[in-house]
Amino acid sequence: KLVEQLEAAGVTCTDSIAKTPQFTKDTMCLIAGRTPDNPKLFRECVDQGAKIIYLEKPGAPSVDSLQEMADLAKSKGVKVYLGYNKNVTPYVQKALKLSKTIDNSHITFCHNNSYATNELNECFTRNSEGMLKNMAIHELALLVSFFGVTVDTVQDFSLNTNSLFTEKLSVWVPGTVVPDDKYISDFSRIGFAVTTKSGTSVSVMADRCGGNVSFAAVKDGNGVLAEKFEFPDEETQKKVEALCAKDPEMMPYFFVQSDDYLVLKNLVIDSFLKGEEPENVATIQVGIEALKLAEHFTEEAGKILDKEM
Repeated sequence: KLVEQLEAAGVTCTDSIAKTPQFTKDTMCLIAGRTPDNPKLFRECVDQGAKIIYLEKPGAPSVDSLQEMADLAKSKGVKVYLGYNKNVTPYVQKALKLSKTIDNSHITFCHNNSYATNELNECFTRNSEGMLKNMAIHELALLVSFFGVTVDTVQDFSLNTNSLFTEKLSVWVPGTVVPDDKYISDFSRIGFAVTTKSGTSVSVMADRCGGNVSFAAVKDGNGVLAEKFEFPDEETQKKVEALCAKDPEMMPYFFVQSDDYLVLKNLVIDSFLKGEEPENVATIQVGIEALKLAEHFTEEAGKILDKEM
């Protein structure tokens, strides 16, 4: 039905990028596939002559895959940006701006989704790359982009092992049955603080079942809250509730984030047309560093939890 609607509007639909004509003009490709499919789609876009690629996060299943894609793009002169909407979302930018005016400030980024507990098996299976490569990767991109956090600069990784902040579950994979039933493990929520070798400190929390409201909280050097910036705000939340009522099967976070994604995509398009770099937009190199953090922190968190058992 969607294909029929698009074709009626004059949009060409195909089951393979290779079936489209070779690009003869400067062309931008937007890749919004499942993470395991992205490397193949990316190579096909480059082979067709794309000059700029907007790639949905995390870009690839592994650091090695994303690095190969970056190397290919560099060899062909292709610019690549990743869909990290929180890099440009207002509540993050407000928190960053305020933190610069406060000595020894500390920001906590909290990212919430509104899954019910009984929906986690579908969520874990569909997002099998895991919490830190999927949901919390947005915050890791913030750490790379604005705090200089990389695997090489991390001095300390402190996991909040309180079950209210960090919980790892093993859930049944839908569609599998005894005796061939399968299970998948992932974090339903996670909370941690990172300190770099230069002394920069920042905290991250992510909760699959935390609700619709995310926030960035700025504290001063004494740990006193200076301000908490929430998203969606009250006005936006009313808009989201109305949209959810019209389409109850849609996860609310799609409505929450849609405006930010539009801003992000327009930034990429407008900057390309002007021959400029889009401000605050994550490059593929930022994506690589964020994936490295995801793999490193997942391993470190696992070690810490194993010791707790």
